[in-house]
Amino acid sequence: MFSKRTEPAAIASQLVFLFTLAAAFLLSCGLGVFYWLVVRHAFEEDNAVLADKISAVSADLRSGGPKALDQELKSARTGEHAVYWVRVVDSAGHIVTETPGMNRLLAPSIFPGTPTASSAARNPKNYRIGGRLFSLVTSIEKENGQPYTLQVAQDRSTDDQFTKEFGALLAVVLAFGILASTAIAIAVKARELGAVSGNRTRPDMA
Repeated sequence: MFSKRTEPAAIASQLVFLFTLAAAFLLSCGLGVFYWLVVRHAFEEDNAVLADKISAVSADLRSGGPKALDQELKSARTGEHAVYWVRVVDSAGHIVTETPGMNRLLAPSIFPGTPTASSAARNPKNYRIGGRLFSLVTSIEKENGQPYTLQVAQDRSTDDQFTKEFGALLAVVLAFGILASTAIAIAVKARELGAVSGNRTRPDMA
């Protein structure tokens, strides 16, 4: 008699567990895809902007030469936050010009080898230092027949922080979604068990 009365409760508990598990799986998949799409779009946009920056630096080098580019880089205000860091190296390996303070933060040796023109900004090298994230690209440009190596770094620390905060937010949403699903399943379980219990007691009362 006791086993018959507890059987619906055991089945209902199993259904609550399975419902919660299914809800957690679906929420994880949905939020995971959403996170991946947002992060991918952000980094693809950054890569496109980085490619534009490389094109602009190359155009400045071709039009005005290293001296004009040197004046442009050194005209930046001291202490101003730089999003892009640029270095020009000649064929002998000597630094012609660079963004002020770049050598202390981003040494020439950490940049990747010369890529092909099509993949220059599509596959940047990520580099972390002091809690900051940089995307590094190396390119070759010629000015008056002389090759120069361009090393361009993009500060992506803000986007990296956004990615972490966005991931944490989605984790909180996932946790609340699972708790809400569990609460709904428990409420439905209690209601159904109450209905079953009521149906069983009516014949006895008669």
